[in-house]
Amino acid sequence: MHQLRNYFRANLGPALRTRQVSLSRIEAVLIAGYSSMAAIIGFATGLFELGLPSTFEVLILPPILVLYPALIEELIFRGLLLPRSLTQASGLRRFAALSFSSLVFVAWHPFNHYLIGMSDTSLFIEPGFLVIVLMLGYLCGHLYLRTQSLWPAIAVHWATTVVWNLFLGRP
Repeated sequence: MHQLRNYFRANLGPALRTRQVSLSRIEAVLIAGYSSMAAIIGFATGLFELGLPSTFEVLILPPILVLYPALIEELIFRGLLLPRSLTQASGLRRFAALSFSSLVFVAWHPFNHYLIGMSDTSLFIEPGFLVIVLMLGYLCGHLYLRTQSLWPAIAVHWATTVVWNLFLGRP
């Protein structure tokens, strides 16, 4: 139990306290690339459908989505599964850890949907959706390892879920 507490203290605390973060052009290109690929996959597979939200949805959904899924999932899948010490690790070790974290993130989505009791789980086993989730997992993991802060990953995750829920049809 003591080791677990030390692990949390060494990883989650510093990752949430990091305030000033600057993203390089590489991160900007990765975010734009993710957004473009997600749009291509989403529209090509019929996952995305343009629509306009109600005023109520615009006011209510963004604050809810920052807590769950963005903050909670990033705490788990990046903050806990990707130790901050990986920034000094070899490229292969970082890639293996990032792959593990991203694959667990993908596996979580169908399970989570079933767990919260939604009757229609078809989206959460849709290959296009899972590819988008995998890309998001890699992007958020890269942002976390590059900046050693969860905040860029939380922001990208939140923006993704807000845009999808408000303007591209609900997952």
